[in-house]
Amino acid sequence: MAVDSAPRIDRKQESDKNPAASVPIRAWYYNPTDDPPDLPHEYTPNRIVPVEHLKELGVLTWTQIETEDYQTNKFLNNIKADRGYNYEEVLTVAPGKLNNFEALTKKFFTEHLHEQEEIRFILDGIGYEDVRALDGQWIRIEIKKGDLIVLPPGMYHRFTLDHNNYLKALLLYQGTPCRIQFDQSPVTDSMEVRKEYLDSVLLCKGNEDEKWKEQSHEEDGSAAASYTPMNSLELTTTNLSFQALTV
Repeated sequence: MAVDSAPRIDRKQESDKNPAASVPIRAWYYNPTDDPPDLPHEYTPNRIVPVEHLKELGVLTWTQIETEDYQTNKFLNNIKADRGYNYEEVLTVAPGKLNNFEALTKKFFTEHLHEQEEIRFILDGIGYEDVRALDGQWIRIEIKKGDLIVLPPGMYHRFTLDHNNYLKALLLYQGTPCRIQFDQSPVTDSMEVRKEYLDSVLLCKGNEDEKWKEQSHEEDGSAAASYTPMNSLELTTTNLSFQALTV
């Protein structure tokens, strides 16, 4: 079964193994204690972040996607076709499985951005994607087996494993694979992709404000807002052997 918090796609040919369910991805505000990064860093009580807020920040998530025979999973393949993910590879992040494990995992946890989307389908294990909200707070997103997460270009984020030190993921790409990491600095703050990201989030927020205004008018008998879904991208999914440098 599968749960999505992203724009709906055509599911007429969706696999029977992936009926819609009701379990959103887990996310909460990161508690900046001195605990190691691989611990949950939850507040007491925990400060849950709803999936709707993640969407406002540009983060798309699906959960409970079957990982067995994922190559032929129609639900996953529909997402890949719809969003134009036409290159992929499997990467295992674990001691003995990833060259320069200590150095790379330290790098992954450095605040950074990319010029392309970051797309991860988790085949096994557990990790945390921390994303920087516009108010400066970190939001921790737990990613585990069956979860698919998309981070937008220009969003500051970081990644760490949980205490089990193991994650196996399918990495997806649009077009030519490129995963250069730009660490946060005044230079990256001024990058065009960062400005475009901020503009898109503010625009999205403005649209949401208008949406609620329109809904309020509708209750008074006025016309409701109209929304156009993302255009479907008809690209063929293929495989490519590519050594990823970041998660």
